[in-house]
Amino acid sequence: MRYRFILILLSVSFLSGCWDSNEPERLVYANGLGIDYKDGKVVAHLQIINLQGLAKSESGGDPSTLNAADVGSATGDTLDEALFNLYHTSDRRIYWGHLSFVILSEEAIKTGNFKYTLDLLDRYRETRYRIYFFMTKGAVKDAMLISPIENISLAFSKLSDPKGNYNQSSFIPPINLREILIELDEPAYYVSIPQLKITEQWTGQKEKKKALLMDNIAVISENKIMTILPKKVMNGARLVNKHFVRDNVTLFSGTERETSIIVFEKKAKITPIVEKNGKVRFHIKMKIKASVDMLKKGITHKEYEEELIRSIKKEIKYTYQYTQKRGLDLFRLSNTLYREDIKTWRKIETGGRIPLDEDSIKSIKIEVILQDTGKQTLTPIFDGQDDNSSKN
Repeated sequence: MRYRFILILLSVSFLSGCWDSNEPERLVYANGLGIDYKDGKVVAHLQIINLQGLAKSESGGDPSTLNAADVGSATGDTLDEALFNLYHTSDRRIYWGHLSFVILSEEAIKTGNFKYTLDLLDRYRETRYRIYFFMTKGAVKDAMLISPIENISLAFSKLSDPKGNYNQSSFIPPINLREILIELDEPAYYVSIPQLKITEQWTGQKEKKKALLMDNIAVISENKIMTILPKKVMNGARLVNKHFVRDNVTLFSGTERETSIIVFEKKAKITPIVEKNGKVRFHIKMKIKASVDMLKKGITHKEYEEELIRSIKKEIKYTYQYTQKRGLDLFRLSNTLYREDIKTWRKIETGGRIPLDEDSIKSIKIEVILQDTGKQTLTPIFDGQDDNSSKN
């Protein structure tokens, strides 16, 4: 019996395990990766996150370190070499499982580092697919050194967690590694990456604060920047985007009646139609809900609806015509035909894209449900409208 007990104790001692694991406090956590290309060399910038910023101050978190940004830089002939040169300067092992974003310079994309970075992050065992990608024409390192305007952790910044900002104003959609790999593998084989720039639209008690703004889109096909789409062009694309949550639309623009309306829910469907002559055109059907946050005297319920429909149609047509002239399929009409009628797609596609003309969009049909707004729960805004806001 005694020998059996000793044998069990010896067996348990070998099961204690995890001797080769890394304790969390002994690791350095990568939060952001910046990639530039200068003088024939790849320049890698690595932003380190302080996990204490994720803890509440009463639980031991240090408020003074919540949004402090530390960025290390190194160069090499390849991205791999640059990163290993950066490893040599780190005090501890760098863990990549929390990597949240990648910023590439315009030069880095032109020299082939976009596709190489995608392949590297897709293959590496520690990285995940929820890594957001951005492009900048400015200094990559400067963008990575900007702290959130509030005293919050870098893990919740616009770069690390852009969905929070997008859900409030769905203008330029963020895109992650998983979505990029899917879009590059389907017609029309290019992706739209938010372009960053530094602004000083916020001011503290002592000085102005720098912040990041996403106001343009870089359209990239593998390692080629096809074009940069300005902010105005993106107005017509936001409501067609499947991830749209809410945003404002300007009505009666340029007149004394100019106002805005909040679109907070939409359903959109694009249907391909093959005409008798073999030409493919598309119907866009949209159903949206909206509310008025700023009233203008003398504007009726019907006028709001009609102007909203007119404004959205105008934005969609402008965006389509602007991108079609530049050989872009921003509404992914090729992909729609590919999924709905692959036989027709195979007949007319060239390089995964179908020919698009100025009149390829045959019709745009929009149905609007305009609701009472905000705190108006006692009396309907519009004459003759039932007050349903209290039921929501």
